[in-house]
Amino acid sequence: MSAIWWLVFVVAFGVGCVAWRLVQYPGGWAYAFHEQYRADREVLDDARGAVRELKGTARREMRQAQTAVTRAEKAYRSRISRVEAELQQLRTPNRGSHVVQLGQIVLHEHALLVGDDEIPLAGLQVRFDLARSTHVSYVYLTQPDERERMERFAGDDFPEDTVRQFSVRLQNAAVTANQFQALRDGDVHKLETELREARKETQPMEAARELLEETRARHGSDPQLPKARAALDDARDVWQELTGRRPL
Repeated sequence: MSAIWWLVFVVAFGVGCVAWRLVQYPGGWAYAFHEQYRADREVLDDARGAVRELKGTARREMRQAQTAVTRAEKAYRSRISRVEAELQQLRTPNRGSHVVQLGQIVLHEHALLVGDDEIPLAGLQVRFDLARSTHVSYVYLTQPDERERMERFAGDDFPEDTVRQFSVRLQNAAVTANQFQALRDGDVHKLETELREARKETQPMEAARELLEETRARHGSDPQLPKARAALDDARDVWQELTGRRPL
């Protein structure tokens, strides 16, 4: 920055300071700057400072109490949201990654796809059958609700051993899925219990809200601020009588 800009800045800053002081101590140059009225200015400053300090303390304590409420509410909602999300994931598991496919049957980690239909593995029963006269293999899929599907595998395209091994693999996958389902059911039960407990755990939030109300009531009924404001009004009255101008 060049010297001239520094000079402009210094002059502008000085003008601003003078203007601010004249606003703070209205009535003219002498009342704002002369040593003769120093004590009068100090009385006004002390009254203003007392009000400012009390208001600042009230704002600070109210802000701290409100922050405590916000944090407690956020922690409460965060814990519930986390447990709900984990429950949702356990209750509606995805099909998992692709494992193997034969014909229209696609085996995933936790489900079967048969054409466009998805069948959960847990509770599934798999049965292999062979029509020796036609060399056609059949795989029967019985779901927990006892609905049954049959998939046909022609021997020219799907040898018996391949289909038989595939059906065994499906049955083993279903057994693994049953075990996984049992573990998942246990986890669901634990999370449901945790969710009930989390919803009941409102004490930190209620305590923070109670403290906020107590802080608000304490500052609302505190006589110090009204007294300080009255003293400031008196100081303004004195200044106005002295100068003919009432300060802010």
